[in-house]
Amino acid sequence: MKKRIYLSLLAIGLTCMVMALVISGWIFWRSAQEQAAVEMESAVAMISAGMARDPDTKGYLQQVADAEKGALRITWINTDGSIKFESDYDAAKMENHLQRPEVQQAFAYGTGSAVRESATIEKALYYSAKKLPDGTVLRVSLQRATLYSHFLALLPMALLLLILAGICCIRASRMLTASLLSPLRKTARVMENIGTPSQQLPQEMPHVYRELRPLVQKIMDQSNYINHTIQILERERNTVRIILENLREGVILTDKAGKILALNTCAKDILQIRRMMTVSGLSFEKIFPGVEWDQIKMGEDLPMAYTQKLVKNDRLYQLTVRPIYKEENLYGALFILYDITESEHREQLRREFTSNVSHELKTPLTSISGFAEMLSAGLYEEEKDVKHFGKLIQQESQRLLRLIEGIIHLTKIEEHKPNIEMTSVKLDTIVEEIVNFMEPVTQEKHVTIHRKMGDLAVFGNNGMLRELCMNLIDNAVKYNRSGGHVYITLQQEGNKAAFTVRDTGIGIPEDKQKRVFERFYRADASRNKKNGGSGLGLSIVKHIVEQHHGQINLESKEGEGTKITVYLTLAT
Repeated sequence: MKKRIYLSLLAIGLTCMVMALVISGWIFWRSAQEQAAVEMESAVAMISAGMARDPDTKGYLQQVADAEKGALRITWINTDGSIKFESDYDAAKMENHLQRPEVQQAFAYGTGSAVRESATIEKALYYSAKKLPDGTVLRVSLQRATLYSHFLALLPMALLLLILAGICCIRASRMLTASLLSPLRKTARVMENIGTPSQQLPQEMPHVYRELRPLVQKIMDQSNYINHTIQILERERNTVRIILENLREGVILTDKAGKILALNTCAKDILQIRRMMTVSGLSFEKIFPGVEWDQIKMGEDLPMAYTQKLVKNDRLYQLTVRPIYKEENLYGALFILYDITESEHREQLRREFTSNVSHELKTPLTSISGFAEMLSAGLYEEEKDVKHFGKLIQQESQRLLRLIEGIIHLTKIEEHKPNIEMTSVKLDTIVEEIVNFMEPVTQEKHVTIHRKMGDLAVFGNNGMLRELCMNLIDNAVKYNRSGGHVYITLQQEGNKAAFTVRDTGIGIPEDKQKRVFERFYRADASRNKKNGGSGLGLSIVKHIVEQHHGQINLESKEGEGTKITVYLTLAT
């Protein structure tokens, strides 16, 4: 405090000294200006009087210029601004002076004056002009130091005085304030530690003025309490932050008006907000317009619980909104976004699977139950009827068994076990074996198989790829017409092997092509049942291709045939 007083006095003293220096320099310079103007007017009057007496005017002017060499500059100007005489320069090379201010004043009022500063020589040029009886103008100029030059001349002495005064004041202030402010500094150090858990307060009362001891003791007590409270709040805040940031659900906290107070990383990802971007204070309604805000009614009418399903970024979310209260007063709202895409998809698959399995199992079970009931009731006339019913029961049982085995096999494939053995597989060898195995069927249906297999090896599981080829070739033969053809090719396309099976069969309607890879789906149910199809073959093929990280493409035209191409990774 004392130091501040002394520094203030020092500043006032230095300011006064600087102002006195500036004012005195300015007064001196103004006085020099006025003196120069008087001298210039006297010089012009004397020279003009001499010109009037001496017939050789230019000779007279030259004599005056030589006598005042380096002090006065004499210029005689014609009425058109041209130079008749110039003491310091070549008159023929000089520019027209008609536009000079002092010359214009002389032409207009009889006399004129002007002051111009030269930046190159750091001098002020004083001009005084007088109109002569013949209409010409006599101008005399004089050089004087500028105001800046005056100040530069005084600057060394002024700085020396300022430095000496400053040193004396600073040393005196330091000595006087050191003893006065020492107790206050100790008190300030105690107060500085308030709210900083990393620092420890002194255990004993510092030496301060007796009047300050109650205040310092109270400060130390409050500081200990505040530091302890801050540590607890810091731990709780870190715990809450860690929990929120590791939640898989998006959590957004808003005030009553819907302004965002906080949100976790998952919420930023869902809302497509950059992680380092600050959105606190922004309206959640503007950031997330897909919510039915009319139903939520932000404010005092906020419902106790509200849920809504919505689609964002091709994902399905369930939004849950709950009010937050603080001391029985509405504080804001908590928005929670659950990603239910996978669960809804699994639920849909489960419903479809249950429905399809129930439908597929119902038909053979109904047939078996009906035939068995007829046999148990004795509703037959001859022994051959018993054999007929028994054969039908056996056929339906085998159909039911094939269906169950297909479901179990598809379930195993869908498990997507990571330990599937992958090796280099030659598809041409597999196709050769399948074609030979199906020769009785192809002869019965009068279907011809054509093969054009390149010498390529793919990376995959031998058993799965065998089943893939078997299903594709079996479907091509099974759903072909009598006398039809099946074309099997294997060729390299880029870095993939393209395995194609094309038939000239019944084809698939365009509106049903997107669903043929679904479980139990049959484009023509009557023909599938007639051919013994279960609707699982292409679904199995699709899952095998997915497990091999390949692609499958279907092209078909009703009445002309179907072409299925599978793209697999080439073996290195």
